[in-house]
Amino acid sequence: MESNREVSRTIIGRGSLSLLTSRISSSKVIIAFLVVFSLVVLPGPVSRTVGVPGLELARAQFDLCSSGPGPGLVFPCPWVASGPAEDTLTATIFTDEAAEFTDIQSASPHIDLTDWPLTPDLIGTFTTNPNFRITSTISEAGYFEIQFMLANNFWGCDFNFGNAPCGVQIRQGIAHMIDTAKFAANEPSISGQAVALDAPIPSDNVGSLPTANPCAWDASFPQTGSNCIVSGGFPGGGTAYHLANATGANGNPAMQAPGSKDLNAAAAHFVAAGVATGCDGGTGTASCVSSLDSRVSGISAAAAAHTVNFFIRNDNPSRLHLGDSIAEQICYIFTGSYVTPCTYLTVTHSPLFPLFQCISTSICLNWGMYTATYISPTGPQAFDSSLYFRYNSRFVSSIPSIQPPNGPCASTAAPTVSPPDYMYLCNTSYDSLTNQIESAPCITVPGDPVAGSTSNNSTATCAGTSQLSAIGAGVKAEDQFGKNAYTLPIFEQTAQFGYLNNGWDRVIPNIGAGLPNYFTWFNAWNPGPVQQGTIRQGFKQSTSSVNPFVDNSLWNEWIVGNIYDSLMVPSPDFPGQLVDWMALSVQQLANPSLTYTPPAGTTTSFRFTLRGDMFFQDGRKVTSFDVAFSYLALKATGALAGAGAAPMIGATILSSTQFDINLNTVSPFTLLTLPTLPVLPGAYWTSAGSSAWSSGVNACTATGATCYPAQYTLVAPSGPVAC
Repeated sequence: MESNREVSRTIIGRGSLSLLTSRISSSKVIIAFLVVFSLVVLPGPVSRTVGVPGLELARAQFDLCSSGPGPGLVFPCPWVASGPAEDTLTATIFTDEAAEFTDIQSASPHIDLTDWPLTPDLIGTFTTNPNFRITSTISEAGYFEIQFMLANNFWGCDFNFGNAPCGVQIRQGIAHMIDTAKFAANEPSISGQAVALDAPIPSDNVGSLPTANPCAWDASFPQTGSNCIVSGGFPGGGTAYHLANATGANGNPAMQAPGSKDLNAAAAHFVAAGVATGCDGGTGTASCVSSLDSRVSGISAAAAAHTVNFFIRNDNPSRLHLGDSIAEQICYIFTGSYVTPCTYLTVTHSPLFPLFQCISTSICLNWGMYTATYISPTGPQAFDSSLYFRYNSRFVSSIPSIQPPNGPCASTAAPTVSPPDYMYLCNTSYDSLTNQIESAPCITVPGDPVAGSTSNNSTATCAGTSQLSAIGAGVKAEDQFGKNAYTLPIFEQTAQFGYLNNGWDRVIPNIGAGLPNYFTWFNAWNPGPVQQGTIRQGFKQSTSSVNPFVDNSLWNEWIVGNIYDSLMVPSPDFPGQLVDWMALSVQQLANPSLTYTPPAGTTTSFRFTLRGDMFFQDGRKVTSFDVAFSYLALKATGALAGAGAAPMIGATILSSTQFDINLNTVSPFTLLTLPTLPVLPGAYWTSAGSSAWSSGVNACTATGATCYPAQYTLVAPSGPVAC
């Protein structure tokens, strides 16, 4: 399964047993074992019932690759499905990207490859200096946004998981404080590389979801203009919550000035939320609309009693400057001064977000706002990767007090230490719309909103059904998201990455992730590296955990992805295409085509056939049981790495190398996420113990064994693991 390569932070063995024997102490799983007594030969492939992305067999992609010792652009090199070209991958940790860029430009650099896009001031240096190589420009598969802890209290307003009207007013007010288009254009660390966004979806999303028309999102201050259409600002945005171009304040050209339409609107929203009674001693929102200084007055006593903590990342200049600018605007509206912190806002500057310290047992209320970013480690993803997998409330950590009948969060959520929806957005209307994306029978139909449409509503449904298409449901979800300002998308950026020009070949820039990706580390080769047989990778920040059950950052994912393989992997060259990896083949089967009774609620199944020549590093053969255990355990514990198994309700093993994953729903994008979970060695992760695991598996894989089909389902998220 894994090639013999060492991965190290200090030293982390690639697939080493010291890493694999980590245990989950906070969550345990019951996996019910059901033997279905049917040995009928399975039928052949059944046609897919929905459109799924075509599969691409593992093969080299013959693109041009730069050659020669000189500096300049590096075009995508052909990747090959062979073993790693170097024995060892090391990751040197820096405090931030500035320190990393300083190191690689030093006389004796400690790294060969960088992991973060070069800032505009370094592009020229890396292009012309013979000591470096630079990748071609990519559209980075990610975005930057301001997030809110939607279960917290802001200045006396309980946000109620995104459902409180006063919370909508506050978030809309903050949205008016910054001109996102000017920030993207003028922030020195991203100038020329970034464009504003209005929705939390990169423009290079697989499925090509257009951006909803944002001009009616703010009912108090509706907008007009040529950009008041679907995808009106494409590529990019900057239309949402934008009444006029910013003229600047406090030395920042992106900040809306006192007395401007937008800052007055921000103050009016704060008044409408009940945080204050008016502006400049007046009463009501009208006093703010005509204000000359945009300052609220008559501030409620609850505002000071419920101070908001703004967590601002200081390891990235754009996030630092964005956070500081918004913090200054908030303090100004309250106090008339740009000095932060202030009575109403505390500010925490740090390179790491301490969110996950308390999240396994309760909701973390130690933060109110956060300068967040999402970057895909594997390139462009389908638009449900954010709309559904990050913001649907099935991805919060389940706590009975916030789930039906006590609260608005989905009953399907699992207790977890790494919830994707750590903002605790739990809105039933939004959940319904994003659930419709996941069950859509088609991607799009005539009548869906398209670029240039004024309406965000679809006028048609998928053929033969009453269901919206994925695009139709997606645009409505964007509309719902934007109207309620659940988060504030700010910008996305293009990227170029630099590395040493000291003999490296077959460096594989991913089309949406750039230089740091699995295929670079898999294929990169140097006949005479500084450190023999070693790729020296730079990390701008540290990993926090390489346990796949608590993995919650890009850097964690990079290491986890180098330790554990998956059934299929995203192509680094073609967005939305997968490469058969651990699996030789996959086919979709309708229930009538199955020769066994599937778990209750099954609507479709995907059948995978494993390669027969895969072994863990201890010599154990990889079997269908390892896959079933991995999928069920990752889903039951709510692990971020297991999100792709959300529609799975069971796994049915047909042989040691063939199994079905049984699903309760399927969408056009299911196959982009379902086969990408890490496959773990069950012998080392099951609490039943290695000996018990081996005995059970050996009994079923012995010649003449009659235990197939064997069906596993999740019964309840408590108790020991049983196989």
